[in-house]
Amino acid sequence: MKSTRGKNMIREIESGVAQATAVVVPEHFQLINNDQKWTKPMIWAVIVVTFSTSFVMGVNTGGPSLYNGFITPWLRGYPFPCQKEGSTSQWIATIWSGCDYIHKASKNQNGYYYLPAVPESQRVTQNFLDSLHGIVFVIGAAVGGFTGQYWYLYLTRRNALVMAMLFQIMASILMICTLPIYHAYDLNDPTLLQIKQALDNKELAIALFYISRFLSGYSAGLTCVVTPIYLTDISPRTMRGEIVTYHQLLIVIGILVGQVVSLPWLLGQHDKWNWGMGWVGVFPLIGCLLVWRLHESPRWLAQERRGPEAAEILRSLRKTNQIGAELEEIERQEATVSSQDASLIRLFTSPRFRWPLITSLFVSGSAQFSGINSVFYYCGPTLATMGFVNEKVYWSGLSTGLTNLVATIASIKLIEKFGRRPLIIYPLALTVIIMILLCVFLQINPEGLAIGTLLLILLYIALFAVGLGPIPFLYPNEVFAISIRPVAHSVTIFFIFLTNLMVVILFPLIQSAFGGYVFLVFCVCSLVSFVFLFLKMPETKCKNLAEIEGFWGE
Repeated sequence: MKSTRGKNMIREIESGVAQATAVVVPEHFQLINNDQKWTKPMIWAVIVVTFSTSFVMGVNTGGPSLYNGFITPWLRGYPFPCQKEGSTSQWIATIWSGCDYIHKASKNQNGYYYLPAVPESQRVTQNFLDSLHGIVFVIGAAVGGFTGQYWYLYLTRRNALVMAMLFQIMASILMICTLPIYHAYDLNDPTLLQIKQALDNKELAIALFYISRFLSGYSAGLTCVVTPIYLTDISPRTMRGEIVTYHQLLIVIGILVGQVVSLPWLLGQHDKWNWGMGWVGVFPLIGCLLVWRLHESPRWLAQERRGPEAAEILRSLRKTNQIGAELEEIERQEATVSSQDASLIRLFTSPRFRWPLITSLFVSGSAQFSGINSVFYYCGPTLATMGFVNEKVYWSGLSTGLTNLVATIASIKLIEKFGRRPLIIYPLALTVIIMILLCVFLQINPEGLAIGTLLLILLYIALFAVGLGPIPFLYPNEVFAISIRPVAHSVTIFFIFLTNLMVVILFPLIQSAFGGYVFLVFCVCSLVSFVFLFLKMPETKCKNLAEIEGFWGE
């Protein structure tokens, strides 16, 4: 009797609260289980989605820079293993292809075929052309990030994930085909006829190469939009920060795996680099088969007014029947989305979104302009300027990937424990100091202080990984109203890759002009970001939208 009366009282209380929320509802009011734990469907979804998309993006970020010693001669029209150029590829050619750089001149018995030196007057242009494949990748990523909102708004969330996978599968197929079409790696001393035959298909192979890089970039940009959105949609509110961080974690794991695969003992050789850049297509291929066993986004179903299906999926994801409050919250938010204008014009003109947009762009831009891409996109050349040569470049490069991985794993708990603001502000302050020390070390004695320089780089990577790495993907989802969030998220991702593109283009040019002083540029950028975000970035952990907007006095 008491038990029945107690249950009836609980129902009356919940009914009363539900009626009250129908009258006055704070945007982030919630009646959900705050003790939600991992369930098997959630674990399976995170594994399938992040390995098929985020991990692939990481491999495409961490691996290609270490193949530059092979790609550069290949793109310039010298597809032979023996190249007269001072890099790790020359060391590899000596050991694995038997090239003799001591007794051979710059011409072999049949004619000139070594990579010629670039005249000083053409060096800037040639540096740009040599880095063009990285630029094409980032352009593709920027386009993918900007158009990502349309894929997941007009398709289902799950189908948008499939599109990201399909673009990468096509990219991998094209990349693997490039080298068989145009190469001469089996010819240590080719004749003029063999050289001509090798060059006949050069334009076709290089076109496929650049198309592949663009498609990989487009897949990466699309991944940065649809993967965090899908993970957010299936996550309980109390676990959202942790689960979305797995997107960044798998990117970092992919970077490390890409570095490992690029070792000369594996695929980092003159005749295997196409496989080194294309093998990762296996993961989205498997993902396309497994993704259909995943649940559709309950939020998307609610948006399409398919409430019963959304409720069924929530019960499966949460492993409980007590999903009424969460479903009500989702339906209320989606009703808000459908009733308000969610256009780019509104995002850029509404006073309400001014500070959320500016701070989101600053958080995203500071991550790129802090200099992280000088480590991962130009790993080999950057480490070479620090005094590392031959195999030491690879081992020191692996240490950057391992540090990034360990720190990112730590960030999963640190983000929820310390919040977002401290993990952005304090690493930026320390980055300023590290960049100054790097300039000093490189000017005093690059080779003698190589280990000290590497330790500074590793410390910087750790600081980046705990905050500047994952938070730009999380912060926009917390500071924007639900009605504008899809557009804002795509704009933020687009800006990430736009600033990324600027760094990819400008870094080689600035490094050629200023040498080790290039790190002063990153120092200034980090200092500006620190000052601005210290003044204008709110803490968003456990805050509703009204509290966050109150920080800006709105």
